[in-house]
Amino acid sequence: MAKRGAAQQLQTEVKTDEELEKFLARPGLLILEVYSEWCGPCLGVLGTLRRIKLEIGGENLHLAICRADTITALKRFYKRSEPTWLFATGGKAVSIFYGSDAPKLVAVIIRELEKTLQNASRPTYQIGDLQPIEAEVLRIKTEAIKKAERIEHEKQEKKRIDYLNRCTDVIMENLPDIGVTVFGPQVSRDMFKKLSEPAEHLKMQCKDRKYLEVFAKDFEIINYSCKNPLSDDVIDQLDGKELLVCFWKIDEASGPITHVLSTYAHELTKERVAPPDDEINVPHPIAPIISPIKVKFEVEIEDGEVWVEEISSEEEARKLAERKAAEKSKSATHLQDESRPKDQEGAEDDDEEEASEEEEAMQAVQPAFPNMALDIDLGLDDNIVSEEEMVEEEEEPPKPLTRIKRVKIPPIWVANNRRTHAALIYVFFRSQTSGFLPPDPPPEPPHVVMAFEAFKRDDVMEVVEASKEDVPQYGFFTNDTPGEAKLITNSIYKYDKLEEPSSSDRIVLKVNKVQSYTMLSLVQFEPTYCSNNVTSGRMDALKFFPEDYKTDEEIPPDAQKKQKKKKKTQDASGVDESPKLSTETAKSIDIAAGDENTEDSPKALEGEAQTPEVQAGETLITESPTVADPSAVPTEGAPAAGDGTDTQEPPKEEINADLIEAPAVDGAAAATPAAPTDPAPME
Repeated sequence: MAKRGAAQQLQTEVKTDEELEKFLARPGLLILEVYSEWCGPCLGVLGTLRRIKLEIGGENLHLAICRADTITALKRFYKRSEPTWLFATGGKAVSIFYGSDAPKLVAVIIRELEKTLQNASRPTYQIGDLQPIEAEVLRIKTEAIKKAERIEHEKQEKKRIDYLNRCTDVIMENLPDIGVTVFGPQVSRDMFKKLSEPAEHLKMQCKDRKYLEVFAKDFEIINYSCKNPLSDDVIDQLDGKELLVCFWKIDEASGPITHVLSTYAHELTKERVAPPDDEINVPHPIAPIISPIKVKFEVEIEDGEVWVEEISSEEEARKLAERKAAEKSKSATHLQDESRPKDQEGAEDDDEEEASEEEEAMQAVQPAFPNMALDIDLGLDDNIVSEEEMVEEEEEPPKPLTRIKRVKIPPIWVANNRRTHAALIYVFFRSQTSGFLPPDPPPEPPHVVMAFEAFKRDDVMEVVEASKEDVPQYGFFTNDTPGEAKLITNSIYKYDKLEEPSSSDRIVLKVNKVQSYTMLSLVQFEPTYCSNNVTSGRMDALKFFPEDYKTDEEIPPDAQKKQKKKKKTQDASGVDESPKLSTETAKSIDIAAGDENTEDSPKALEGEAQTPEVQAGETLITESPTVADPSAVPTEGAPAAGDGTDTQEPPKEEINADLIEAPAVDGAAAATPAAPTDPAPME
């Protein structure tokens, strides 16, 4: 019994911070196998480690399995599916090993044990700190994630540009003589009459105009291929402002669209010359129809930012005049000093010497009692500031440095290429393209990734089948770590055929995060992983489900037969739990299933009670002898011979509603369903 007890102490289980601290206080080389609850420790190498301890290590080698879920210093190993071995001595980590390669692990143990016994100097690390190999792995992983994000961003941007190019190509083809102008916020609704005067001379017709609110995100589409876009500062000032946008039809004889609109903008912004009038007898200049406006605002100065203060011509002239005036006053003062007599200078020097002597005398009198403590109550306690208030005043963050920035907003903006005009139509006048441009495809809803243990697949798939529109994709993976998990299969039927599924297998779902209860229904199955938000959910979904990924929803033939067999068993038992089907659906099921259901068709038996229950998809047939004599009267409830009525009965709903009672025959009550046709007349 003692030997069994000793064997049980070969390995220690550590689950808390206190237990880890106590284990690290042991002497010798410590080997910590770090695991997570969902994965479990590596049992394959356990026998090898115990053998090394008994044969080589002895009391100088201690083994422990540490649960990363509940130990603070080992949180970085949480959710890792790869076996991790941490080597420590003297309370510090000295090395780390990944994987389950037993020969390599044994070699590392022997090497580290020799260094520990020889007290050889080597770098040590805190248990919670990253070792160089971990830092390198983290760097490689971070770079790979950034590269994947950059590639994905470039791919999405290319897709967006390609789509906009297709849309603008269609617009340019169908609206070859249309252009758009965007006016600044200084142009009001009432000014359109003045704006139309130059347009008439250029044979421009305003087909549509809108005074609408414009946002900075609109210019992300407008400027995607523009050669003369508005600056970012101007766009920031226009964000959320109401602007006048005009939709012009231009005569082809006037020239290219961009040239005509540029001429129109020049006519609106140039200074004009008015003819002589009653007040001024000579031609005189007048202000343009619309003018730019200047906006001045403060912006914070970022760290390391270098800028040149922008100075207008008026301010620069004013500062130059002040500088010249200061130089003149300085030169005049210098001339006065030179013209002053030397006697006065000597007198001033004497006065300065006398003043300095008086200050020295005062300083000599003040420290008369340097060691005497003075306790004088001057009644100034109200103005004393407490230490807490002083600390609060000192802790006030300094105000950020700001600088003045000036932006000049043009009164009108005209793009210099036709594609940008098509983009303006696409953004502001989409109603003009309804006849030839299809609506945009609906954007993909925000989604997250949820992973569950594979043995819960039946319960999870039951929810998935009930709301397929909210779970567009799913698959089985080796674990639930995005970017590291490997695909096992994309079908639940294929996974069911696996001979030895692993306990670490996960079923991963891409769940749309919309206003539905799908996520709430899935949470009850305790997911092992769920994306933090829709942003990380989009990245996780791209790692689990690339663009070319397709979920295999095809049902194998053997699975279909199994389902049919189960349904047939239910029919034979007389219990119908399936939903009622229409006649057409029932016929299609009969055709798909063959003639198997014909044997189960109910028959009217003489002297026995026939149940009125009819299974969906089955045909009710009543046998009646052929009547040779026309005067023969048919049995009540049976169809008349030769009346041309079909023997097929309506679905179950109609049959149950039209059931009638037949007269007793030979003392036995036989209830037969009535035919949908009218009974034959009695003779």
